[in-house]
Amino acid sequence: MRKLLIAFFFLNLGNLQAQKSYSYKATYSLEYQEDSTDQSSIKSETVVLYLGKGHSRYSSLGKAVKDSLKAYIEASNISKSESFEILNQAPETEFHYKIFKNYQDNELILAEIITVDKWRYKYIQNLNTIDWKIQPENKDILGFSVQRATGSFAGRNYVAWFAPQLPFSDGPYKFSGLPGLILEISDLENHYHFSLTGFEELANPIDKLLDLNSYKVLSQEELDQFRDDHNRDPLAAYQNAGVRFGFRNKEDEAKTRKALYEKYKKHNNPIELQP
Repeated sequence: MRKLLIAFFFLNLGNLQAQKSYSYKATYSLEYQEDSTDQSSIKSETVVLYLGKGHSRYSSLGKAVKDSLKAYIEASNISKSESFEILNQAPETEFHYKIFKNYQDNELILAEIITVDKWRYKYIQNLNTIDWKIQPENKDILGFSVQRATGSFAGRNYVAWFAPQLPFSDGPYKFSGLPGLILEISDLENHYHFSLTGFEELANPIDKLLDLNSYKVLSQEELDQFRDDHNRDPLAAYQNAGVRFGFRNKEDEAKTRKALYEKYKKHNNPIELQP
């Protein structure tokens, strides 16, 4: 009887640990068209999806690395100059949010820090079930047999390829709801194209750290507007946050502001056309 109790304890301990950690990692290449009016404005980033039992975490690789470096800095006694040098090692990214999916609670949380840790926001919504239409077509992706599906999300029509042998009803960004992990997905205009570059079981599962108590809850529309206001005039946003720039004169500041605004105007093709 005692042996049975011990076995039961370790079985439940293993299940508890699985619920609190990510045991698998899917890496994708994301190619996207930044300017909807310019077909040559293609950019690419690496994004990562960590998968656990009933939950996942998605972000750009740059965001994931920066978060890891920040955790290291907070646990170390190092100077501000050293901290700045360490954070500069993170890959550049245009996507500064992370997305958590919790399937038991049917909940999705997008959390984002805007303007050098000044503002921390999140929105919480139900996991939106896409009305997928599974098609008979098949192909292989990195040795996995995948099946075609089509569906619409946030104003775009998508073609997805999912792997039934990978039992995760998940995918990059907010995509989910198919009977297998999404390995490739793109909208019909190919403005956003995610393609799997690697899938692995982690030798050392990553703890599911979800401390978002310091993040203020907004609606998606409010957070999107706040991000847009920041991107429209980032100099003003940083100055309001207490950051000072060493411009030689007003003319240099005006040139920089104009260049940033021109960049903002070209960044007009978000993945979600409708909230």
